[in-house]
Amino acid sequence: MVGDTVRIAASTLDAGGEPLAGRAIAWTSSNAQVATVSDSGLVRGMAAGSATITATSEGKQGAALVTVTASAVSVASVDV
Repeated sequence: MVGDTVRIAASTLDAGGEPLAGRAIAWTSSNAQVATVSDSGLVRGMAAGSATITATSEGKQGAALVTVTASAVSVASVDV
């Protein structure tokens, strides 16, 4: 939902599928107006919609589609 955060994890693997430790991963969002992503993979919903979050390491990429929804509850009235 808008305002929520979730951490996305990425793993680097060698040609045999074995994990490679210590490899740098760069994160990007296809639409920062919908979802931003930090250098550590923390995704924050900014507005309703969809964005692709991409992790890149040594020229290889993996991606995940993130869908952000509006708040489930909206204000119906305010009493003073």
